[in-house]
Amino acid sequence: MYKDKKTGLLLPDSARPQASGYSEAGASRIRRALRGFNSRSTAPSEDIDQNNYTLRQRGRMLYMSSPVATSAINTNRTKVVGVGLTLKSSIDHETLGLTAQQAKVWQKHTEREFALWAKDKAACDATGTNDFTSLQQLALISWLMSGDVFALFQRREGTYLRPYSLRVHLIEADRVRTPSGMGAGIVPLTEGKNPENGNRVFDGVEVDAGGMVAAYYVHNTYPWQRTVEPEKYQRIEAYGERTGLPNILHIMNAERYDQYRGVTYLAQVIEPLLQLNRYERSALTAAMIQCFLCD
Repeated sequence: MYKDKKTGLLLPDSARPQASGYSEAGASRIRRALRGFNSRSTAPSEDIDQNNYTLRQRGRMLYMSSPVATSAINTNRTKVVGVGLTLKSSIDHETLGLTAQQAKVWQKHTEREFALWAKDKAACDATGTNDFTSLQQLALISWLMSGDVFALFQRREGTYLRPYSLRVHLIEADRVRTPSGMGAGIVPLTEGKNPENGNRVFDGVEVDAGGMVAAYYVHNTYPWQRTVEPEKYQRIEAYGERTGLPNILHIMNAERYDQYRGVTYLAQVIEPLLQLNRYERSALTAAMIQCFLCD
């Protein structure tokens, strides 16, 4: 027999509440430390997409204002990309029917041709401001800072000095978003539907009925950008209809299945970093005031 605390009645032991497994651990609702820990997780489009705009802006602001956040992202850039990733060609010459010597000649020739494109900023960058090494660094920083980044493949007519037509245009995460005409705004309504084919659109990423990415919607301006340029969206198919090759690369790190947009690298530490930044500024200001008073 045991006495129920709420009713004061004596009840048999068989009526005592039973708990097992995770109900005595992380799923417990009676442990004091977990009583107020009420959480609810829904679909990735709600948990992530509808909060991504805020996370992205805060992560970017911390990168620009917090030395710890800046160091965290730049250290990753230095350790992952460093001075730049270069092509080291190594082909399966036996499958291709080449001798080892022929394969060696082919590999060296290919590396020289790639360097001709990669080391010329006017040949590889659509804006003509970065060589391939700098593009790698920018892509990694933008990915960590904003959660994802897009590399759009463009073609321009080749010249004598620059025979290859490929150009890479990096697009920041802010510019890829769901058009307002598809039933979504900027924040927090990010989900829409393509009226022409019925495909759903998640924060600028159009997917077909099977969940396969079909296209991306790129806006010509940034949110809240002051410009007289008329706003417009460009629908870019994920893969070329004729070649089947990607038209655009989406660089992100997925945390959950059915997730189509990435989350900033700083998402989990936004609050402590902000508080630390405020504390450091307050401590520095207090120290300066103390110095003035001492003088």
